[in-house]
Amino acid sequence: MCPLCGRRAKGVHDDCLEGLDNRLLSIPAWFAELAIALQPGSSDIERVAAAPTAALPLHVEPLSLLCRGGIIAILATWETDWRERRGLSEQPARAGREHQLDSGRVLVDVVRFLHTHLAWAATNHPAIDEFAGEVGDIIAACRIALSVKTDHQYIGQCPADLGDRTCSRVLIADPYADVIRCDRCRTEWPRARWIWLATQIAEHAA
Repeated sequence: MCPLCGRRAKGVHDDCLEGLDNRLLSIPAWFAELAIALQPGSSDIERVAAAPTAALPLHVEPLSLLCRGGIIAILATWETDWRERRGLSEQPARAGREHQLDSGRVLVDVVRFLHTHLAWAATNHPAIDEFAGEVGDIIAACRIALSVKTDHQYIGQCPADLGDRTCSRVLIADPYADVIRCDRCRTEWPRARWIWLATQIAEHAA
């Protein structure tokens, strides 16, 4: 069974791995957007008041993702783990002092390492699903911090029958698309079957 989508397979599906790789490679761009959002005077993110009469000069939400314990720390922890499991004993010179250096460059280096070894991890790492979840969580947190708006709508939980269980993945619909597709089991419902899908979701919820 594919650990990323739950569909039957001998390992991670090629399309699941490609999707994870694309999300991983997009993180430096999100990081750069957060850095821009930290600039004083940026109005896209609501400021948090430090006192009744004063506002912090920096946005707290994106700052928490950029500082120690944020995005770089999370991904660097995975890099360390993968290096140990692969027997790559030589740690990069930046290890342990990422935030004393150019954070953007450090993140690119970490992401490059993870990208290079992702195929190995998909086959050999026992927690590749956890890694995929954390990559997804990072991007979701960036979207929230940057107040990214979307027309996509929550539909409900996927009612597809996987044999031993119901998929139950959250379904998000693009109102401008003609198909709703589950990103776990890849089941698709064309627009003509959306009413039927809504009925199935309601029955499962009941």
